Amino acid sequence: MAAQQKVICSLLIACFLFNAVLCDTIPSDETPEGDVAEGRTFGHHFLKRMSFAVVPGAFVVGVITTLLAALTVVSMKGLGVGVILLVLAIGQMLSRAIPTVQAAAYHAPAPVPVVYSHSHTQQPVWLEKEW
Repeated sequence: MAAQQKVICSLLIACFLFNAVLCDTIPSDETPEGDVAEGRTFGHHFLKRMSFAVVPGAFVVGVITTLLAALTVVSMKGLGVGVILLVLAIGQMLSRAIPTVQAAAYHAPAPVPVVYSHSHTQQPVWLEKEW
């Protein structure tokens, strides 16, 4: 891997040196100095073209920002639901794994009999009422 990096770096340096040597050998009569009044890269026409491209570019950036915000909200909602489900699952696993102490069984007292009627000739009628 190191040998490949050395070869690539040496080839890159050789290309830069070769380019510098060739640029110096261009004759000066091929480049007229009197005709060039303004640079061709950043002139009036370039700035005019760029001003036309700014509005669609800003629109695209706005759309992308809005979509990323919506995606973030939906992702955070999904993450919240996932965390809630994870907490519930861990709680269920822990409740099943940890032994619990059984409380003593509670026995309700016997129902209190209520006398409905009392006659001397027959037995009383008992109604049981649970409180």
